Amino acid sequence: MTTLYTGLTPPDADCIHTPLIEITPVDDNAALQSAAHDINRYDYVLFTSRHAARYVGAMFAQARRIVSIGSTTTAALQKAGVKEVQQVDDDNSYGVIAWFRRQPCGRVIIPRSNLALPIIPEGLKELGFKVDCITAYINRMPAHPQKICLDEVDRIVFTSPSTIDNFISLYGSLPVGKIFATRGPVTEQYLHTIIKQQNL
Repeated sequence: MTTLYTGLTPPDADCIHTPLIEITPVDDNAALQSAAHDINRYDYVLFTSRHAARYVGAMFAQARRIVSIGSTTTAALQKAGVKEVQQVDDDNSYGVIAWFRRQPCGRVIIPRSNLALPIIPEGLKELGFKVDCITAYINRMPAHPQKICLDEVDRIVFTSPSTIDNFISLYGSLPVGKIFATRGPVTEQYLHTIIKQQNL
């Protein structure tokens, strides 16, 4: 079985790897610097990706409570010099909301992607938290994405909703007769929505 992997880092070398996202820091980090300067306004800093941890983890290291979505993000925070990290139980957006349901309400800041979905901030607001989101990095389509012959592929792995959107932008639609795999329930739900729209 030949697998096409569309995310940044494939789990192994036994696949065709054509990344359909590119991650870069923001051009102007003045807003991030201002938020870090006023970090005592916040009860929690929530990191939902290793990219945010990599780019701004050190900037927010003095926060009261730093919360991580999962082990990969926690490792990136620790590499950035953050010593105390509280990690949620389930490594996905719904796991984050479930974890916060058991915490005292307060103000949360979330350094995140420019394309991050509203699931977490909306969920936390419903629980009574005050939430501020700030762009820590840019998620975009690579300038020159590699397009391959899909006839050679049996299985396609999507790692985020943006990889699905960028795949459709590049190829026109999801192909018929392929096996699709996703990472995480949010990407899986988004994929099912697209499949339903395309009547696959």
